[in-house]
Amino acid sequence: MWRLMVVDDNERNVELLVEILGDRAQCDVAYNGEDALVAYNRSIEKNAPYDIILLDIVMPGIDGLDVLKAIRAKEEARKIEIGRGVPVIMVTAYKEPFMDAFNKGCDDYILKPVDPDKLVKKIEDKLSKHFSRPESEG
Repeated sequence: MWRLMVVDDNERNVELLVEILGDRAQCDVAYNGEDALVAYNRSIEKNAPYDIILLDIVMPGIDGLDVLKAIRAKEEARKIEIGRGVPVIMVTAYKEPFMDAFNKGCDDYILKPVDPDKLVKKIEDKLSKHFSRPESEG
């Protein structure tokens, strides 16, 4: 079973993503960027990191791009190589921040409304690549 964090300020979007993932995943949810960073940090402190993070971009307060940037900075501080950190898939209704998201370290991008089969395929793809790599030190 996958361990994911779903981050979106829209409760219905969160419910939909959790429903799509069904029995495949244990999902923690965060409804804003601040809570997402708290949950991420707690998962690292408990040595129970997420397998993947589904992250909305447009949220009040700390937006998804800033959450992504903070996660990648934490990984860098922990000496985790680029590409070895937790896979992050941006889940958003906006095409415009596409390149900015990749420049800040996202692993993939999916537009809303989410196609359930595409989402599951992206998750499976990212996790198979992530867990097939040799473990990094750190």
